[in-house]
Amino acid sequence: MKKVDLFYFLFFYIIYNGDIMKRGKYILIIILILFLTIYFFSFRITPQIENIAHKEINQFMQILINHTSFTQKIETKKLYKKENNTISFQMSYINDLATNYINNLEETLLKLEDGTYKKKDTSPYNKKLLHISKQQGVIARVPLGSLTNNIFLQNVGPSLSIKYKTLSLTSSNINKKIKNYGINHLAISIDLNITITLQVLVPLYHDHFKENYTIPLVYEIIEGEVPSWYQN
Repeated sequence: MKKVDLFYFLFFYIIYNGDIMKRGKYILIIILILFLTIYFFSFRITPQIENIAHKEINQFMQILINHTSFTQKIETKKLYKKENNTISFQMSYINDLATNYINNLEETLLKLEDGTYKKKDTSPYNKKLLHISKQQGVIARVPLGSLTNNIFLQNVGPSLSIKYKTLSLTSSNINKKIKNYGINHLAISIDLNITITLQVLVPLYHDHFKENYTIPLVYEIIEGEVPSWYQN
């Protein structure tokens, strides 16, 4: 839910604080004008902040997912067994892979947020993550001028920091598919589907970010036809 805490604070402060009223109508008028100006400005830029924040968070998550690795090597032969016309997925091994990956992902999220991420890697992904860690979860800074849609003001004014906060543990599920592939071949795919829930923190605005991502575990072509029965 979007909140503009500053507006509510000023509104109730003006109504319930009798001291301001006693200081004269001019002070009240100035405060009301300031309140309306800030509210109008925020009303216009909040949708733009929302769009930019969602785009930046999604891009950050793509980088994080691409950079996060499985803590153990995936052995394809352990993912499933094919006997005669039956295929059985080895869910104990698959769930173990998924759990390790999610733990690694969540640990990285928390370290980036706390500023304790120190992984040494020269890849562009890791350089971006190290920069975010130094900023303690600030993934981007947007100049106020860029919200005016004026090309001459794109880099003008103070910057709004787009930051995230981890809300809850990542949820996941396993998606398994078997289908015909060409002649006398079949394709086996196993994907890890994860749901990320974060809180987006921007001055004058905050909201929840929730998005689904798919991480392929295996995609293999083997000889045979789609079995009439396979075990999950």
